[in-house]
Formats: sequence, C-alpha cells, structure tokens
Amino acid sequence: MSRLWVWLVVPLVFAVYLVTLSPTVGLIDSGELAAGCRLLNILHPTGYPLYTMLGRLVSMVPVATVVNRVAALSALFAAAGVGLFLLLGLRLGLSRTAAGTGALLLGFSFPVWAVAVDVEVYSLTLVLVLLLWLAAESAERGGPMLILAYLAGLALTNHMSAASTVLGVALTVILAYRRRLARRIPVLALLFLFGISPYVFLVLRARAGPLFAWGSPHNLERFYWHVTGRQYQVWMFTQSFAEVMRNAGRGAGLLARSFLYVLVPVVFYGALHLFRTRRSLAVGLTVSAAAAFAYAVNYSIPDIESYYLPCLAALAVFGVVGLDELVRRVGKWRHAVWVAGLAALALNFGAASKQGDYVALDHATNTLASAEQNATIITDWWDVYSPVFYLQHVEQVRPDVCMIDKELLRRSWYFKYLARAYPWLVERSAAEIAQYREYLDQFEHGRLRDPNEIQRRYVAMLASFVARNPERPAYTTFDADAGTDARELLPGVARVPVGLLFQLRSDGLIPEFDYSKLRVRVPPRQPDMRTRASLERYRFFLLRRAQTLAARGRGAEVEKLVGWYQSLPVSRLAPLPVRQ
Repeated sequence: MSRLWVWLVVPLVFAVYLVTLSPTVGLIDSGELAAGCRLLNILHPTGYPLYTMLGRLVSMVPVATVVNRVAALSALFAAAGVGLFLLLGLRLGLSRTAAGTGALLLGFSFPVWAVAVDVEVYSLTLVLVLLLWLAAESAERGGPMLILAYLAGLALTNHMSAASTVLGVALTVILAYRRRLARRIPVLALLFLFGISPYVFLVLRARAGPLFAWGSPHNLERFYWHVTGRQYQVWMFTQSFAEVMRNAGRGAGLLARSFLYVLVPVVFYGALHLFRTRRSLAVGLTVSAAAAFAYAVNYSIPDIESYYLPCLAALAVFGVVGLDELVRRVGKWRHAVWVAGLAALALNFGAASKQGDYVALDHATNTLASAEQNATIITDWWDVYSPVFYLQHVEQVRPDVCMIDKELLRRSWYFKYLARAYPWLVERSAAEIAQYREYLDQFEHGRLRDPNEIQRRYVAMLASFVARNPERPAYTTFDADAGTDARELLPGVARVPVGLLFQLRSDGLIPEFDYSKLRVRVPPRQPDMRTRASLERYRFFLLRRAQTLAARGRGAEVEKLVGWYQSLPVSRLAPLPVRQ
C-alpha cells in the first residue's frame, strides 16, 4: 500500500481541474468545438476527428450542459496525461518522490492547466504524446514496437503539433534497433496507416452533410487542404528573424515558468544524465523538444501556448530525471521537493483558472440581446461568433437571429452552412453569391486574376444580405472605420450604436435601448489579453453610443449611459477617458 500513495497525485490534479473548470462556453474555439462534438460537425483544420468522436460520446452524457461535459473531458484527458507522465517516471526507475513531484509540476504548469479547464483539443494531444514516450521507452529496452506505430498514427489525428513527438520517437527506435528494424517496416507502416484511419471520418462526414463542415473535405483536394491546415499556412514560417526571436523569447519564458525558473538547471542536468544512461531515448527527446519549439516560434498566432505542449512534455522527462538525481543527493530532505508542486499550483492558479469566467457567455448573450427579433448580424469577431454558434445550435438561444461571419465568407465551404442554416439568405442573394464565388474559386486555387474585382463582388454580396432582406433588422459588430470591407459596405447607410451592435439604418434614427438588461461579469482572477479585449468592447460601444447621442443633443441619456457603465466591475479594467 505504501507504494500506491504517489498515485494520489492524479486525483488531486483532476480535482483542481474540476474546481477551476470553465463554467460555460469560453472564448476562442470553445463554442465551435463543443457544438462540433455534439452535432458531429467537421472542426477547423486539421479536423481533429479523434477528438470529435470522443467528444460526441461525452456530449451525450445527461449531466449539466453540453459545453460542461466537453470541458470536463479536457480535464479528464489532462489528468490522464499527468498519470501517464507519473508512470513514465516510475518506468525509468526514478523515485516515487521525484516522479510524483514532476507529475505535479507538469499538471500545474500553465500550458497544461490552461487547456485542462476549457473546451480544447490539446489535452488529448498530451495523452497521446505521453503514450508515445511510454511506448518508446519500452521499445528502446526491447519491448514491443507494434503499438508504437499505431499510436504514432493516432497522435496525428488529433493535432499536428504531435508530429514533433512522432519524429523524436521514431529516432529513438531507429537508434535503438538500427538494422534490426528494416524487416519490420512493412508491418509498422500498416499499423501506422491504421492509426491515422480516423481521418476517414472527415470524408465520410463531409459527404453526409453535417450542419457545419469546415473545409468540406469531401474529395482528395479539399481533404489535403484541410488536414495540412492550408488556410493557416500564411502565418507559418513567414515571420522575420526579429519576430522569430521575440517568439522564442516568449516561448522560453513560458517553459522556464513551467519549471518554476529555479529548476531550469535541473532540466539540463537531467538531460546530461539521460544521455549517459539512455542515449537513444535522450536523443529522441531532444529532437522532439527542438522540433516542437521551432514549430511554435515560427507560427504567429496569439494563443500559441498550447503548441509548446510536446516540447514541455519532452523537457519534463529530462526535468524529472534531474529531479531524481537531486532527490538522491539531498537524502533525508528529499520530501521537501514536493513543495515545488505546491509552488506551481500557487504560481499558475490565477492565470490558468477559469472559475467564475462568464465573459464569453455574457458577450454572446448581450450581443444577441442587442438585436431585434429576426435580425441579421454580420460580424468579424470570432470570440463572439464561436460562442453564439454554440448557443444557437446547441442551447437553442435566439435561433431567430441570422449570424454571419464575414471572414468565413472568404471560404467556399461556408456557403454550404449558410444554405442549411439560412436558406432564404442564400436564395435571395443567389446572383451575388454566384458572381463572387467565381472569383473565390480562383483565389482558393492560387490563380486570382483581379484582386480588386473579387473585393468588389465580396462587398456587393455582403450588401445584398441587407438590401434583399429589408424586413430583417441588420446589424454589424464593427463600425465604418474598421477597415476596407466596413468602409465599402453600404456607404450611405448610418451605423447606429445599439447595445453591443451597430444597427444599419437609412433613416439615421437612434432607437432606444435599455443597457441595464445587459449582464456583465468580470472574472475573479486577472484577465488575460484576449479576455481584456472582449471586456473592452463594452467601453467601445458605450463611447460610440455616447458620441452619437451627444451629437443629437441628448445629454441626459449620455449621463445615464455613463452612470450605468461606471456601476459595472468592467469599468475598473477599461475606465472612461477623463473629461478635460
């Protein structure tokens, strides 16, 4: 029994995840992923078929809401990943103290904790990555390799960041077996193909016609585009050297924080020790960490932290080996290293916890509440569109509203969704859509002849969504100064701030709106950059509304509006400008 106490680490970590779990739909991809699991949609590239199918099973459990169930799956995967890391440490012959402390450090590191408490695909990646390293450790000692080939394929069906681990694991096995590996290659290749077979789901589901089939991978061309993330490649390996160096600095800081900064030398010490004792495994881990880091720093997106997970997992193995050596040297003080796990808990709680975070839900419901019945909303704000998509199609909140993402209109597959969700919209604008899609096809195949013409047809199509449906109140989430599209869209029509929207009105009237009905909650912890941007929208729309009212001489309404805003907790994060 005394040997089992270390496994209490896993339920402890899982319990913390559940306590800090997001209570509802979140920002970024949470809404799209939760709805995709429930409705068996095709998710954004690279499709995540394994996650979708597992999420579908969990979404059917009759407990809480769908988004709660899928978020809890993230917590379960992350806790399982912590357990697999603990098992890996024990299989490496490390002490229970070192293995347990290393598992706590990994579980309470920001990159792992952050993906464990929201609807995200990355905690499943953590599980698959650590399963691969467990299998590689076994294969290096002469264990079976067949399961390793299958897991390598399976890992790639969830997130392509796992490719760095597949590379490192393959190198470990090649160095361990050398010439003895050649005769096994046909069987290993077959099992690898079997592992990636969940990708067939994308083709079958696309042909079945789900509500939302991102990329529409129904044929070989579209399938290839989708699983390789073609639409995101514009942000990959295109940065200047200075940008890459800045990304590298931020990435190194994130990893150093995961080891509490002071334990970074322990990682290097563990790497040196493992190179002396398990060279093949050490080389594979090093290559995996380097490849994952290089990929992450050359991909310029705001929410990049989770892309470091394969790198963190590899470095954590070195770290736990170094920690074990440290434990052996401190003798009777060895149990003091458990403090490191508690320190990680304290350090990252405020940043990773989603407890009491209703920002995305409030923003989405307040946006819908700002629109009249049977309205059309054109948005360029994914952090509104994604949660609204979930609320409308899963929770059946305001299904009367037609919500259009104007950026997704730059992809031909999105029109299939519009035709299913809003057939009247597509039918009434059929001519404009057809004229635009002629040029959109050229754009998608890299042979666009006239960029100005595709822009003209794009704006004409957007305008037709409003003009051909005069009985539906029309809104945008952006003002006329928000870029070329906004400036060219219906230039003679006024944008009137109403709630968290701009209503398109030819008469220029300012409709009444009761702002007190909007519910605005600020997270109890310090909000991150993305959360701040969402909360800032309340201030943005209030100022635009106040300016419009003041220009009409309605000063009393301005004072009332300002008083409402200053009564909100968000006013402390985004204060109004001081009057001169």
